[in-house]
Amino acid sequence: MRSSNRQYLVSVDHLRAYAALLVLLCHGTYMISPYLRETPNSDPHGWLYSENPLATLVLEGHSGVALFMVLSGFIFTIGTLGKDVHYGRFMGNRVLRIFPLYIALIILGIGAHKQGVNLLAVLQSLVGLGNLPGSLSLGAVSSMWWAIAVELQFYLLFPLFSRLLTRRGPLALLKLLAGVTVIRALVWASATGSISVNSMLYYSLAGRIDQFLLGMVAAWFFVHHRERFQGVLKVAVATTLATGAIWAFNQTHAFHERHATRLLWVDMEGTVWALVVLTYVATISSTGIVSRGIAKVGEMSFSVYLLHYMVVTAIISRRWWFELTERPVVDAFLTAVAAVLPITLVAAAVTFNGIERPFLRWRRAYLVTDPPAPTAHPPAPTAPGVPTAPPAAVVSPR
Repeated sequence: MRSSNRQYLVSVDHLRAYAALLVLLCHGTYMISPYLRETPNSDPHGWLYSENPLATLVLEGHSGVALFMVLSGFIFTIGTLGKDVHYGRFMGNRVLRIFPLYIALIILGIGAHKQGVNLLAVLQSLVGLGNLPGSLSLGAVSSMWWAIAVELQFYLLFPLFSRLLTRRGPLALLKLLAGVTVIRALVWASATGSISVNSMLYYSLAGRIDQFLLGMVAAWFFVHHRERFQGVLKVAVATTLATGAIWAFNQTHAFHERHATRLLWVDMEGTVWALVVLTYVATISSTGIVSRGIAKVGEMSFSVYLLHYMVVTAIISRRWWFELTERPVVDAFLTAVAAVLPITLVAAAVTFNGIERPFLRWRRAYLVTDPPAPTAHPPAPTAPGVPTAPPAAVVSPR
């Protein structure tokens, strides 16, 4: 069983690496290309479009964030399904996972961007509300922090969702998702044109909660029907569906245009990524050297995610881009691959091993198991003041 767990964790780390790569290449391409020459095939917002489905994976690489959200729901559910979560220990582990690097960035970012910083903004960012107005705004340092806030908000709710899934099955989560969808549609319809589409659907739990829930449902199917999703062909079909959906999203110019289809995209995006996660993790079990290398990038994906925006900004400020093809978007992409990616990986290796990993070792088991069955002969009473040994009541993955 342990070997099986290690194999699925490796597969999950592959997907983490892929998600981080999508986001990095997307930001690198968009941020660098305007500095080269006039960028073709873009709208007034500077958004890029392509008829090539593989190119749209980069141009809509922000979808890697949705993959991260699905993976969060999937990973936690794999480890907790059928058990109750010790809430305090669960949240303690999440703090140890996120806050060492996050606090380091807050301290160093404030040191460089003191203007406009106040105690309330710091507290707001620390308590998981960093995606709301009034939180810390520290330039490139804080550009990716909104996703931390969304993750923390989900963590607060996850033990409740986990118990619901364990007690009632996936239909309960799908009903919950349907309820959220109805309320979100009503909020959208009643906003009379004043709504900020991306604030509602992209940068907040209001739009992301579906993706976490779909990841949890995928985990339930993985646990109960894993063999039905195994097969390279099934992985290929799921990947093709995800690529096709992202291509269609790009072709409809949906990211910046206020279409009601954005309400549908939230769930479509989550569903196709959930299928990719489910089929890939059920099928891929390689632990060879290449597999382990990719998994190592996935293991460092939190550092990669938080640091890459600063790397891109530093490259732009120093004009370290490549101009090889006289095609600004292609040159920006090549710069992201050949400069942003390796620099970010080196920096992430340092921060992961120096800041993240030492605290990860402090995490504790957080699953509450059933108490041991009573014995035929009760134990002899202990002397007053001498405590009995507590039962081994908590075991879990980290």
